[in-house]
Amino acid sequence: MKQPRRKRGIGRWLIPLVGVGALFAAPLAWWIHTWTPGEQPTRLAAIDVADSFKRTPQLTQVSDRGVLRVATMIEPTLYIPDSYRPQGLEYDLTGRFADRLGVDVEYLVVPNIDAAYEAVAENRADLAAAGLAIDPARQERFAFSPPYLTVSRKLIHAVDQPIPSGLTELAGLTVAVPAGSANRHWLERISRQPGAVPLTIEERQDKLAILEGIRHGDIEYALTLSHTALLAHKLSDDVAIGPIVGPPVSLAWAFSREADDSLLKAARRFFAEIRSDQQLRGLVDRHYAQFERLDESLSRRFLQDLETRARPYLRTFRRAGERYEIDWRLLASVGYQESKWQPDAVSHQGAYGLMQIILPTARGLGLTDPSNPTANIMAGAKYIAQLRELVPEEATEPDRTYLALAAYNVGIGHLSDALVLTRRQGGDPTQWAAVRERLPQLSDPAIYRDMRYGYARGSETVNYVENIRAFHDLMIWMATRENLLAARQ
Repeated sequence: MKQPRRKRGIGRWLIPLVGVGALFAAPLAWWIHTWTPGEQPTRLAAIDVADSFKRTPQLTQVSDRGVLRVATMIEPTLYIPDSYRPQGLEYDLTGRFADRLGVDVEYLVVPNIDAAYEAVAENRADLAAAGLAIDPARQERFAFSPPYLTVSRKLIHAVDQPIPSGLTELAGLTVAVPAGSANRHWLERISRQPGAVPLTIEERQDKLAILEGIRHGDIEYALTLSHTALLAHKLSDDVAIGPIVGPPVSLAWAFSREADDSLLKAARRFFAEIRSDQQLRGLVDRHYAQFERLDESLSRRFLQDLETRARPYLRTFRRAGERYEIDWRLLASVGYQESKWQPDAVSHQGAYGLMQIILPTARGLGLTDPSNPTANIMAGAKYIAQLRELVPEEATEPDRTYLALAAYNVGIGHLSDALVLTRRQGGDPTQWAAVRERLPQLSDPAIYRDMRYGYARGSETVNYVENIRAFHDLMIWMATRENLLAARQ
Protein backbone atom coordinates (compact mmCIF):
# COMPACT_ATOMS: atom_id res chain seq x y z
CA MET A 1 0.00 0.00 0.00
CA LYS A 2 1.34 3.36 -0.96
CA GLN A 3 1.95 5.67 1.97
CA PRO A 4 1.35 9.42 1.77
CA ARG A 5 4.53 11.37 1.18
CA ARG A 6 6.12 12.88 4.26
CA LYS A 7 5.56 16.63 4.59
CA ARG A 8 8.57 18.73 3.72
CA GLY A 9 9.77 22.15 4.78
CA ILE A 10 7.47 25.04 4.01
CA GLY A 11 5.55 23.14 1.35
CA ARG A 12 2.04 21.81 1.76
CA TRP A 13 0.65 25.22 0.94
CA LEU A 14 3.35 26.54 3.26
CA ILE A 15 1.50 27.64 6.39
CA PRO A 16 -1.94 26.78 7.73
CA LEU A 17 -2.33 30.35 8.96
CA VAL A 18 -3.80 29.20 12.26
CA GLY A 19 -4.28 32.24 14.43
CA VAL A 20 -3.72 34.65 11.55
CA GLY A 21 -6.87 33.32 9.95
CA ALA A 22 -8.91 34.55 12.90
CA LEU A 23 -8.19 38.10 11.80
CA PHE A 24 -9.64 37.57 8.34
CA ALA A 25 -13.21 38.41 7.40
CA ALA A 26 -16.07 35.99 6.74
CA PRO A 27 -17.04 34.02 9.87
CA LEU A 28 -16.61 30.30 9.63
CA ALA A 29 -20.28 29.68 10.33
CA TRP A 30 -21.16 31.74 7.27
CA TRP A 31 -18.77 29.73 5.14
CA ILE A 32 -20.21 26.46 6.34
CA HIS A 33 -23.72 27.68 5.65
CA THR A 34 -22.74 28.91 2.21
CA TRP A 35 -20.53 26.06 1.10
CA THR A 36 -22.15 22.95 2.50
CA PRO A 37 -24.80 21.78 0.04
CA GLY A 38 -28.19 21.28 1.60
CA GLU A 39 -31.09 19.37 0.15
CA GLN A 40 -31.56 20.16 -3.52
CA PRO A 41 -34.88 21.69 -4.56
CA THR A 42 -37.28 19.43 -6.38
CA ARG A 43 -36.22 19.25 -10.02
CA LEU A 44 -38.51 21.14 -12.34
CA ALA A 45 -39.64 19.22 -15.38
CA ALA A 46 -37.87 20.46 -18.51
CA ILE A 47 -41.18 21.11 -20.23
CA ASP A 48 -42.31 23.35 -17.35
CA VAL A 49 -39.09 25.33 -17.49
CA ALA A 50 -39.36 25.76 -21.24
CA ASP A 51 -43.01 26.77 -20.95
CA SER A 52 -42.18 29.57 -18.52
CA PHE A 53 -39.88 31.13 -21.12
CA LYS A 54 -42.48 30.77 -23.84
CA ARG A 55 -44.80 32.87 -21.73
CA THR A 56 -42.18 35.44 -20.71
CA PRO A 57 -38.74 35.89 -22.33
CA GLN A 58 -35.81 35.33 -19.98
CA LEU A 59 -34.51 38.88 -20.28
CA THR A 60 -37.95 40.18 -19.31
CA GLN A 61 -38.07 37.82 -16.32
CA VAL A 62 -34.70 39.14 -15.13
CA SER A 63 -35.80 42.74 -15.63
CA ASP A 64 -39.13 42.20 -13.84
CA ARG A 65 -37.40 40.41 -10.99
CA GLY A 66 -34.76 43.13 -10.71
CA VAL A 67 -32.12 40.48 -10.01
CA LEU A 68 -29.74 38.50 -12.18
CA ARG A 69 -29.26 35.07 -10.58
CA VAL A 70 -25.74 33.73 -11.12
CA ALA A 71 -24.54 30.24 -10.25
CA THR A 72 -20.86 30.33 -9.30
CA MET A 73 -18.24 28.70 -7.12
CA ILE A 74 -15.97 30.15 -4.46
CA GLU A 75 -12.50 29.98 -5.96
CA PRO A 76 -9.64 32.47 -6.10
CA THR A 77 -9.93 33.08 -9.82
CA LEU A 78 -13.74 33.09 -9.88
CA TYR A 79 -15.55 34.57 -6.90
CA ILE A 80 -14.58 35.41 -3.34
CA PRO A 81 -17.33 36.97 -1.20
CA ASP A 82 -14.79 38.98 0.77
CA SER A 83 -16.28 41.26 3.42
CA TYR A 84 -14.13 44.24 2.41
CA ARG A 85 -14.71 44.00 -1.31
CA PRO A 86 -15.90 40.84 -3.10
CA GLN A 87 -13.60 39.94 -5.94
CA GLY A 88 -12.90 37.53 -8.74
CA LEU A 89 -13.09 37.76 -12.51
CA GLU A 90 -16.58 36.24 -12.65
CA TYR A 91 -17.72 38.66 -9.93
CA ASP A 92 -16.47 41.65 -11.90
CA LEU A 93 -17.90 40.44 -15.21
CA THR A 94 -21.35 39.50 -13.92
CA GLY A 95 -21.54 42.70 -11.90
CA ARG A 96 -20.92 44.80 -15.00
CA PHE A 97 -23.41 42.75 -16.99
CA ALA A 98 -26.07 43.30 -14.35
CA ASP A 99 -25.31 47.02 -14.40
CA ARG A 100 -25.92 47.06 -18.14
CA LEU A 101 -29.25 45.33 -17.56
CA GLY A 102 -30.14 47.72 -14.73
CA VAL A 103 -30.59 44.95 -12.14
CA ASP A 104 -28.85 43.62 -9.03
CA VAL A 105 -26.91 40.36 -8.81
CA GLU A 106 -27.69 37.38 -6.59
CA TYR A 107 -24.96 34.74 -6.37
CA LEU A 108 -25.94 31.13 -5.88
CA VAL A 109 -22.81 29.44 -4.54
CA VAL A 110 -22.61 25.80 -5.64
CA PRO A 111 -20.11 23.11 -4.63
CA ASN A 112 -19.00 21.93 -8.08
CA ILE A 113 -19.33 22.32 -11.84
CA ASP A 114 -22.19 19.83 -12.20
CA ALA A 115 -24.21 21.77 -9.62
CA ALA A 116 -23.62 25.02 -11.52
CA TYR A 117 -25.07 23.54 -14.70
CA GLU A 118 -27.99 21.98 -12.87
CA ALA A 119 -28.88 25.26 -11.21
CA VAL A 120 -29.25 26.75 -14.70
CA ALA A 121 -31.14 23.72 -16.04
CA GLU A 122 -33.63 23.94 -13.16
CA ASN A 123 -34.05 27.71 -13.56
CA ARG A 124 -32.65 28.44 -10.10
CA ALA A 125 -30.02 30.55 -11.85
CA ASP A 126 -30.21 32.58 -15.05
CA LEU A 127 -26.65 31.73 -16.02
CA ALA A 128 -23.60 29.92 -14.70
CA ALA A 129 -20.39 31.92 -14.39
CA ALA A 130 -17.95 29.50 -12.80
CA GLY A 131 -14.85 29.37 -14.98
CA LEU A 132 -16.65 26.98 -17.33
CA ALA A 133 -14.91 25.80 -20.47
CA ILE A 134 -17.03 25.63 -23.61
CA ASP A 135 -17.84 21.95 -23.52
CA PRO A 136 -19.10 20.10 -26.62
CA ALA A 137 -20.48 17.37 -24.35
CA ARG A 138 -22.95 19.87 -22.85
CA GLN A 139 -23.95 21.89 -25.89
CA GLU A 140 -27.14 19.93 -26.42
CA ARG A 141 -28.55 21.25 -23.12
CA PHE A 142 -26.63 24.51 -22.70
CA ALA A 143 -25.71 27.47 -24.84
CA PHE A 144 -22.50 29.38 -24.20
CA SER A 145 -21.75 33.07 -24.30
CA PRO A 146 -18.83 34.41 -26.35
CA PRO A 147 -15.57 33.41 -24.64
CA TYR A 148 -14.01 35.91 -22.26
CA LEU A 149 -10.69 34.13 -21.73
CA THR A 150 -8.65 31.54 -23.61
CA VAL A 151 -6.36 29.30 -21.58
CA SER A 152 -4.60 25.98 -22.01
CA ARG A 153 -4.83 22.58 -20.38
CA LYS A 154 -1.81 21.69 -18.31
CA LEU A 155 -0.68 18.62 -16.48
CA ILE A 156 0.31 19.31 -12.89
CA HIS A 157 1.90 16.78 -10.63
CA ALA A 158 3.55 16.11 -7.31
CA VAL A 159 7.16 17.27 -7.34
CA ASP A 160 8.47 13.79 -6.52
CA GLN A 161 6.88 12.32 -9.65
CA PRO A 162 8.62 12.13 -13.05
CA ILE A 163 8.02 15.13 -15.31
CA PRO A 164 5.97 13.90 -18.28
CA SER A 165 6.30 15.33 -21.77
CA GLY A 166 2.64 14.60 -22.42
CA LEU A 167 -0.23 12.22 -21.85
CA THR A 168 1.53 9.41 -23.71
CA GLU A 169 3.90 8.97 -20.77
CA LEU A 170 1.02 8.44 -18.33
CA ALA A 171 -0.19 5.15 -19.75
CA GLY A 172 -1.83 3.06 -17.05
CA LEU A 173 -1.73 5.90 -14.51
CA THR A 174 -4.53 7.90 -12.92
CA VAL A 175 -5.20 11.53 -13.85
CA ALA A 176 -7.41 13.60 -11.54
CA VAL A 177 -9.85 16.21 -12.87
CA PRO A 178 -12.54 18.39 -11.24
CA ALA A 179 -15.92 16.65 -11.19
CA GLY A 180 -18.06 17.53 -14.19
CA SER A 181 -15.33 19.53 -15.88
CA ALA A 182 -14.76 19.84 -19.61
CA ASN A 183 -11.35 18.28 -18.98
CA ARG A 184 -13.07 15.04 -17.97
CA HIS A 185 -15.17 15.03 -21.13
CA TRP A 186 -12.13 15.84 -23.27
CA LEU A 187 -10.09 12.99 -21.76
CA GLU A 188 -12.99 10.60 -22.24
CA ARG A 189 -13.34 11.68 -25.87
CA ILE A 190 -9.67 11.25 -26.79
CA SER A 191 -9.49 7.93 -24.90
CA ARG A 192 -11.98 6.50 -27.40
CA GLN A 193 -9.76 7.36 -30.36
CA PRO A 194 -7.75 4.58 -32.05
CA GLY A 195 -4.37 4.07 -30.45
CA ALA A 196 -5.25 6.22 -27.43
CA VAL A 197 -3.17 5.88 -24.27
CA PRO A 198 -5.08 4.01 -21.53
CA LEU A 199 -5.71 6.33 -18.59
CA THR A 200 -7.81 6.13 -15.45
CA ILE A 201 -9.76 9.31 -14.86
CA GLU A 202 -10.45 10.18 -11.25
CA GLU A 203 -12.87 12.95 -10.32
CA ARG A 204 -12.41 15.19 -7.30
CA GLN A 205 -14.94 17.75 -6.06
CA ASP A 206 -13.14 20.79 -7.45
CA LYS A 207 -9.73 22.36 -8.07
CA LEU A 208 -9.08 22.87 -4.37
CA ALA A 209 -9.70 19.18 -3.69
CA ILE A 210 -7.22 18.29 -6.41
CA LEU A 211 -4.52 20.58 -5.06
CA GLU A 212 -5.11 19.25 -1.55
CA GLY A 213 -4.83 15.74 -2.95
CA ILE A 214 -1.41 16.58 -4.34
CA ARG A 215 -0.54 18.11 -0.98
CA HIS A 216 -1.43 14.94 0.92
CA GLY A 217 0.24 12.63 -1.57
CA ASP A 218 -2.81 10.75 -2.85
CA ILE A 219 -2.85 12.44 -6.27
CA GLU A 220 0.19 12.15 -8.50
CA TYR A 221 -1.03 13.74 -11.74
CA ALA A 222 -3.94 16.03 -12.56
CA LEU A 223 -5.23 17.93 -15.57
CA THR A 224 -6.19 21.53 -14.89
CA LEU A 225 -6.33 24.88 -16.66
CA SER A 226 -3.26 27.04 -16.99
CA HIS A 227 -4.38 29.90 -14.74
CA THR A 228 -5.13 27.44 -11.92
CA ALA A 229 -1.77 25.73 -12.44
CA LEU A 230 0.01 29.08 -12.23
CA LEU A 231 -1.60 29.99 -8.92
CA ALA A 232 -0.99 26.54 -7.44
CA HIS A 233 2.70 26.73 -8.30
CA LYS A 234 3.03 30.19 -6.75
CA LEU A 235 1.44 28.96 -3.54
CA SER A 236 3.14 25.65 -3.01
CA ASP A 237 6.46 23.97 -3.68
CA ASP A 238 4.61 20.65 -3.74
CA VAL A 239 3.02 21.36 -7.12
CA ALA A 240 5.03 21.16 -10.34
CA ILE A 241 3.68 22.36 -13.67
CA GLY A 242 3.95 19.97 -16.58
CA PRO A 243 3.35 20.44 -20.30
CA ILE A 244 0.40 21.85 -22.20
CA VAL A 245 -1.83 19.11 -23.58
CA GLY A 246 -4.54 19.39 -26.19
CA PRO A 247 -5.95 22.48 -27.90
CA PRO A 248 -6.69 25.83 -26.22
CA VAL A 249 -9.76 26.11 -24.00
CA SER A 250 -12.27 28.98 -24.08
CA LEU A 251 -14.05 30.04 -20.88
CA ALA A 252 -17.63 31.32 -21.12
CA TRP A 253 -20.99 31.60 -19.35
CA ALA A 254 -23.59 28.85 -19.68
CA PHE A 255 -27.31 29.39 -20.39
CA SER A 256 -30.13 26.85 -20.55
CA ARG A 257 -31.33 25.88 -24.03
CA GLU A 258 -34.80 25.52 -22.53
CA ALA A 259 -34.87 29.32 -22.29
CA ASP A 260 -35.30 31.67 -25.20
CA ASP A 261 -32.17 33.49 -26.34
CA SER A 262 -33.05 37.01 -25.14
CA LEU A 263 -30.64 37.00 -22.17
CA LEU A 264 -27.98 35.22 -24.20
CA LYS A 265 -28.21 37.90 -26.90
CA ALA A 266 -27.78 40.57 -24.22
CA ALA A 267 -24.66 38.75 -23.01
CA ARG A 268 -23.30 38.66 -26.55
CA ARG A 269 -23.75 42.42 -26.88
CA PHE A 270 -22.15 42.93 -23.48
CA PHE A 271 -19.02 40.96 -24.33
CA ALA A 272 -18.72 42.67 -27.71
CA GLU A 273 -18.80 46.05 -25.97
CA ILE A 274 -16.31 45.30 -23.19
CA ARG A 275 -13.97 43.67 -25.67
CA SER A 276 -14.02 46.67 -28.00
CA ASP A 277 -13.43 49.26 -25.26
CA GLN A 278 -10.67 47.19 -23.57
CA GLN A 279 -12.62 46.67 -20.34
CA LEU A 280 -12.31 42.90 -20.69
CA ARG A 281 -8.57 43.13 -21.13
CA GLY A 282 -8.32 45.31 -18.02
CA LEU A 283 -10.35 42.88 -15.90
CA VAL A 284 -8.28 39.89 -16.97
CA ASP A 285 -5.15 41.89 -16.18
CA ARG A 286 -6.53 42.78 -12.75
CA HIS A 287 -6.89 39.14 -11.73
CA TYR A 288 -3.96 37.43 -13.42
CA ALA A 289 -1.12 39.74 -14.50
CA GLN A 290 0.47 40.18 -11.07
CA PHE A 291 0.92 36.44 -10.62
CA GLU A 292 2.70 36.01 -13.93
CA ARG A 293 5.33 38.46 -12.65
CA LEU A 294 5.62 37.23 -9.07
CA ASP A 295 8.65 35.10 -8.28
CA GLU A 296 7.69 31.71 -6.81
CA SER A 297 10.27 31.84 -4.04
CA LEU A 298 9.10 35.33 -3.04
CA SER A 299 5.44 34.28 -2.88
CA ARG A 300 6.26 31.31 -0.68
CA ARG A 301 8.51 33.35 1.59
CA PHE A 302 5.74 35.92 1.94
CA LEU A 303 3.29 33.29 3.15
CA GLN A 304 5.84 31.91 5.59
CA ASP A 305 6.58 35.38 6.98
CA LEU A 306 2.86 36.10 7.24
CA GLU A 307 2.62 33.57 10.07
CA THR A 308 5.79 34.68 11.84
CA ARG A 309 6.99 38.23 11.23
CA ALA A 310 3.59 39.77 10.50
CA ARG A 311 1.73 38.48 13.54
CA PRO A 312 2.60 41.35 15.96
CA TYR A 313 1.46 44.00 13.47
CA LEU A 314 -1.71 42.65 11.88
CA ARG A 315 -4.08 44.33 14.32
CA THR A 316 -2.36 47.67 13.74
CA PHE A 317 -2.72 47.22 10.00
CA ARG A 318 -6.42 46.57 10.54
CA ARG A 319 -6.84 49.71 12.66
CA ALA A 320 -4.98 51.77 10.07
CA GLY A 321 -7.14 50.36 7.30
CA GLU A 322 -10.33 51.25 9.15
CA ARG A 323 -9.14 54.78 9.88
CA TYR A 324 -8.05 55.58 6.32
CA GLU A 325 -10.52 53.37 4.43
CA ILE A 326 -7.87 51.15 2.87
CA ASP A 327 -8.01 47.36 2.85
CA TRP A 328 -5.76 46.44 5.78
CA ARG A 329 -4.37 43.46 3.89
CA LEU A 330 -3.16 45.80 1.19
CA LEU A 331 -1.43 47.92 3.85
CA ALA A 332 0.20 44.79 5.23
CA SER A 333 1.34 43.95 1.70
CA VAL A 334 2.92 47.39 1.35
CA GLY A 335 4.74 46.82 4.63
CA TYR A 336 6.10 43.52 3.36
CA GLN A 337 7.26 44.96 0.07
CA GLU A 338 8.91 47.86 1.88
CA SER A 339 10.66 46.16 4.80
CA LYS A 340 9.70 42.48 4.94
CA TRP A 341 7.84 43.52 8.15
CA GLN A 342 11.04 44.54 9.90
CA PRO A 343 10.40 47.60 12.12
CA ASP A 344 14.08 48.51 12.37
CA ALA A 345 14.72 48.50 8.61
CA VAL A 346 16.66 51.47 7.20
CA SER A 347 17.21 51.91 3.46
CA HIS A 348 20.29 53.39 1.78
CA GLN A 349 18.07 56.34 0.83
CA GLY A 350 17.26 57.11 4.46
CA ALA A 351 13.79 55.54 4.68
CA TYR A 352 12.90 54.24 8.12
CA GLY A 353 10.76 51.59 9.71
CA LEU A 354 8.23 49.05 8.67
CA MET A 355 6.63 51.28 6.00
CA GLN A 356 9.98 52.85 4.98
CA ILE A 357 9.11 56.52 5.39
CA ILE A 358 11.79 59.14 4.69
CA LEU A 359 12.30 61.86 7.29
CA PRO A 360 10.92 64.83 5.30
CA THR A 361 7.73 62.86 4.65
CA ALA A 362 7.63 61.70 8.27
CA ARG A 363 7.70 65.30 9.48
CA GLY A 364 4.83 66.19 7.17
CA LEU A 365 2.83 63.27 8.51
CA GLY A 366 3.54 64.12 12.14
CA LEU A 367 5.63 60.98 12.62
CA THR A 368 8.18 61.78 15.32
CA ASP A 369 9.47 58.25 15.98
CA PRO A 370 9.81 56.24 12.73
CA SER A 371 11.17 53.28 14.70
CA ASN A 372 7.82 52.82 16.47
CA PRO A 373 6.06 50.21 14.31
CA THR A 374 2.53 51.27 15.29
CA ALA A 375 3.19 54.92 14.54
CA ASN A 376 5.04 53.98 11.35
CA ILE A 377 2.17 51.87 10.05
CA MET A 378 -0.41 54.56 10.82
CA ALA A 379 1.75 57.19 9.10
CA GLY A 380 2.23 54.98 6.04
CA ALA A 381 -1.53 54.45 5.75
CA LYS A 382 -2.12 58.20 6.12
CA TYR A 383 0.39 58.91 3.36
CA ILE A 384 -1.23 56.44 0.97
CA ALA A 385 -4.61 58.05 1.67
CA GLN A 386 -3.13 61.48 0.88
CA LEU A 387 -1.58 60.24 -2.35
CA ARG A 388 -4.88 58.64 -3.34
CA GLU A 389 -6.47 62.10 -3.17
CA LEU A 390 -3.83 63.41 -5.60
CA VAL A 391 -4.65 60.79 -8.23
CA PRO A 392 -6.99 62.10 -10.97
CA GLU A 393 -10.51 61.96 -9.62
CA GLU A 394 -11.71 60.10 -12.72
CA ALA A 395 -9.76 57.02 -11.59
CA THR A 396 -11.90 54.44 -9.83
CA GLU A 397 -10.97 51.62 -7.50
CA PRO A 398 -8.87 49.59 -7.47
CA ASP A 399 -6.86 51.59 -10.04
CA ARG A 400 -6.95 54.68 -7.86
CA THR A 401 -5.15 52.86 -5.05
CA TYR A 402 -2.68 51.18 -7.43
CA LEU A 403 -1.69 54.60 -8.80
CA ALA A 404 -1.29 55.91 -5.25
CA LEU A 405 1.00 52.97 -4.47
CA ALA A 406 3.10 53.84 -7.51
CA ALA A 407 3.42 57.40 -6.15
CA TYR A 408 4.36 56.00 -2.73
CA ASN A 409 7.32 54.32 -4.40
CA VAL A 410 8.44 56.70 -7.15
CA GLY A 411 7.01 60.01 -5.93
CA ILE A 412 3.94 61.94 -7.00
CA GLY A 413 6.00 64.03 -9.45
CA HIS A 414 7.24 61.05 -11.44
CA LEU A 415 3.77 59.50 -11.34
CA SER A 416 2.42 62.75 -12.80
CA ASP A 417 4.98 62.45 -15.61
CA ALA A 418 3.81 58.87 -16.24
CA LEU A 419 0.19 60.03 -16.43
CA VAL A 420 1.14 62.76 -18.92
CA LEU A 421 3.10 60.26 -20.99
CA THR A 422 0.21 57.80 -20.94
CA ARG A 423 -2.17 60.47 -22.20
CA ARG A 424 0.26 61.53 -24.94
CA GLN A 425 0.55 57.98 -26.19
CA GLY A 426 -3.19 57.46 -26.34
CA GLY A 427 -3.55 55.45 -23.14
CA ASP A 428 -5.96 55.96 -20.28
CA PRO A 429 -4.15 57.63 -17.36
CA THR A 430 -6.87 56.50 -14.95
CA GLN A 431 -6.04 52.82 -15.57
CA TRP A 432 -3.10 51.23 -13.79
CA ALA A 433 -2.55 48.76 -16.65
CA ALA A 434 -2.05 51.66 -19.11
CA VAL A 435 0.23 53.64 -16.80
CA ARG A 436 2.21 50.48 -16.01
CA GLU A 437 3.19 50.23 -19.68
CA ARG A 438 4.65 53.78 -19.65
CA LEU A 439 6.45 53.91 -16.31
CA PRO A 440 9.55 52.04 -17.57
CA GLN A 441 9.96 54.68 -20.28
CA LEU A 442 10.90 57.22 -17.59
CA SER A 443 14.40 55.71 -17.59
CA ASP A 444 14.78 56.28 -21.34
CA PRO A 445 16.78 59.49 -22.09
CA ALA A 446 14.70 60.09 -25.20
CA ILE A 447 11.64 60.25 -22.96
CA TYR A 448 12.62 61.52 -19.50
CA ARG A 449 14.49 64.58 -20.81
CA ASP A 450 11.15 65.85 -22.05
CA MET A 451 9.37 65.21 -18.75
CA ARG A 452 9.02 67.71 -15.93
CA TYR A 453 10.52 65.55 -13.18
CA GLY A 454 13.12 63.75 -15.27
CA TYR A 455 14.63 60.32 -14.78
CA ALA A 456 12.94 57.61 -12.71
CA ARG A 457 13.36 53.86 -12.27
CA GLY A 458 9.89 53.14 -13.57
CA SER A 459 10.45 49.41 -14.00
CA GLU A 460 11.15 49.09 -10.29
CA THR A 461 7.89 50.88 -9.54
CA VAL A 462 5.97 48.48 -11.77
CA ASN A 463 7.44 45.48 -9.93
CA TYR A 464 6.73 47.20 -6.61
CA VAL A 465 3.01 47.65 -7.31
CA GLU A 466 2.58 44.25 -8.95
CA ASN A 467 4.17 42.50 -5.98
CA ILE A 468 1.85 44.32 -3.57
CA ARG A 469 -1.17 43.38 -5.68
CA ALA A 470 -0.09 39.73 -5.60
CA PHE A 471 0.66 39.72 -1.85
CA HIS A 472 -2.75 41.28 -1.17
CA ASP A 473 -4.56 38.62 -3.15
CA LEU A 474 -2.49 35.84 -1.60
CA MET A 475 -3.60 36.93 1.86
CA ILE A 476 -7.25 36.83 0.82
CA TRP A 477 -6.97 33.57 -1.08
CA MET A 478 -5.13 31.67 1.64
CA ALA A 479 -7.75 32.68 4.20
CA THR A 480 -10.45 31.58 1.75
CA ARG A 481 -8.77 28.22 1.39
CA GLU A 482 -8.64 27.73 5.14
CA ASN A 483 -12.34 28.55 5.49
CA LEU A 484 -13.34 26.20 2.70
CA LEU A 485 -11.30 23.33 4.09
CA ALA A 486 -12.73 23.88 7.56
CA ALA A 487 -16.27 23.90 6.11
CA ARG A 488 -15.68 20.48 4.54
CA GLN A 489 -14.54 18.79 7.75
